[in-house]
Amino acid sequence: MKLQHLAVLFVIIILPISIVLSAYTSNQIDAINMQTAYDSNLVNATYDAVKAFQLNTTNNKYSSISDSKIRDIEASINTFYNSLNTSMSGYSLAAQDLEAYIPAILFTLYDGYYIYTSYDNVYGTTGEGEDEKVQISLGGKNYQNGLKPYVYYSAKYKLSNGNIIVVNYTLDNEITVYGDFGDGYVTRSGYLINPDYVTNVNTTAKTLSYGEPGNQVEIRPERLEEHLTTIEERDNGGTGTDSGDYVYVFYQNDKIYQDTDGSYFWYNDSMKTPVNDPNIIADLNETKKYSSDGNTIMSTSAYEYYYRAWDFSKWVEEKLGKITQANTVNDNSNDNSTIGQNNVDYIDSETGEVVNYLSEDTGNTKIFEFNAENDPMLSDSAFNNHRLAIIRKTIEKSLNTVISNYHTTTLYDYAMPVISDDDWYRITNNVSMVTFMQGMSIGYRYYNNYAIITNNINKEVIKPENIYIVTEETSGNSRNREYHQPGCRELLQGIEDGTLRIVGTYPTASFQRQTVKVTENTEDDVHFYFQSRGTSVGGATMLDLITITGCYNCIVSATSNYDTNDIIAGNSLIDFPNRVENGGNGAISFANDSDGYKAVRQAYLTALARERYDLYKSNFDLEL
Repeated sequence: MKLQHLAVLFVIIILPISIVLSAYTSNQIDAINMQTAYDSNLVNATYDAVKAFQLNTTNNKYSSISDSKIRDIEASINTFYNSLNTSMSGYSLAAQDLEAYIPAILFTLYDGYYIYTSYDNVYGTTGEGEDEKVQISLGGKNYQNGLKPYVYYSAKYKLSNGNIIVVNYTLDNEITVYGDFGDGYVTRSGYLINPDYVTNVNTTAKTLSYGEPGNQVEIRPERLEEHLTTIEERDNGGTGTDSGDYVYVFYQNDKIYQDTDGSYFWYNDSMKTPVNDPNIIADLNETKKYSSDGNTIMSTSAYEYYYRAWDFSKWVEEKLGKITQANTVNDNSNDNSTIGQNNVDYIDSETGEVVNYLSEDTGNTKIFEFNAENDPMLSDSAFNNHRLAIIRKTIEKSLNTVISNYHTTTLYDYAMPVISDDDWYRITNNVSMVTFMQGMSIGYRYYNNYAIITNNINKEVIKPENIYIVTEETSGNSRNREYHQPGCRELLQGIEDGTLRIVGTYPTASFQRQTVKVTENTEDDVHFYFQSRGTSVGGATMLDLITITGCYNCIVSATSNYDTNDIIAGNSLIDFPNRVENGGNGAISFANDSDGYKAVRQAYLTALARERYDLYKSNFDLEL
């Protein structure tokens, strides 16, 4: 064959293939670039929405109330769409255009979740006058987007007597139990702990010991203090700001402060609102007997947490102690057939395969029988593994239904994407926002992804890692205040060798900057931190202000921190390189009986209990 013939064949066969491959490769590159841009835009918009939710809830004393919370969530959704629309301005003209490609937005909260999606909002009336009635059409096509009703993290269990009881779970170790155990319908709520760890209860002094026998800490009344900047009226008729340090306690889910003259006030809209109710004043005065001077109000919330959890946990063990995973009622809407007596696993009617109903298999372990291995305060307990599996199942079922049935003007077939186990762990362990975006064309395929942003600064839940310990130096410049994570090595070493002393233990929200709006002009705003210290009267400069900073070691170098599970359990602490599983010799860095470690553990367990007890709860134990 002549060379000219080969050239012709090359042009006729190879060149078109090259052109097609080049076009395909170019389209793939464009699709990847577009998907990367969409991923970035979705994450950034979700982050902006969570930040808006944080700002609204941390500065709103009513943020835990349902109606106020819904407003905060709706404001967060508006922020999400506005942010997404801005970043994708080349694609859509208005935020409403993007709603067609957002099949669901998930908000996981303390004891349940909201899903923002489409719903049929078509209704009409029939009849006239007194016979007029509202007629709802569920089969219409006028879909609008909005929040669906709140859904609790709940599971049903079948008892040995055949009765069905319901347990509502939360993001920590609180549960609510509903049902008839054979002696009448019961509703009880409370925190779960290992009741064997509570001893030496003194109801008069409000003290008790908590922990494994021989490794306990004393829980007693404590003095709480915050720095406030307040708006005050001046003698000339104007207003200004004063700053000072005030002792406080939680009273009916709200903080009440003790003023310098001994009176009490609420801190509302940056101003002092006097407490005049004689019953409240009498209750506050009663707490003074626990103080060393007899004149300072004291918090007994940590004691109440352990005492009530002790009583509630004993009741739960009595009523639910024999329940295992097999007692869980399978509410799978596709196939309710079970295998033997195990209501957890079921047979898929299409494939014939055995499907695990829950993502975590706790086997025959008794979920509500508490001991050192199954301590509800620890994240690796059987109770917590089961709790996370229940939370995941309730969310997974709802999301799958909502996204599959999503109705828009697009022809895209919506389906729930596969969420990794790591992402499920983030969702089920935190107050979070999850956004789903699907159906946008990116070359030869459609975009389908999700974004998760967790909210660690909130009034919903206190996680074990959301507690900081405040210290001051005992030598040199004792006015330097730092806050540490409870597992910080520098903290433990400083307390051990006496160079640091603990001056307070507070939640993450106490270390966020607060803003006082004096006028409409933002330049007049005054900023302060709850854990700073100092006094300013009449707007004078606080030259003696004690500022507070974060510990560089425990915030930046996470590998030097010890696990909070070890601190809660009271295990001796071992440096990361010395752990046997890492090839180390197992040498102990801080023994659990050392004074420094015990002081840190006592402060931490007291604060964790106090903050959980003081959180607003929609459910509470009527019997207590």
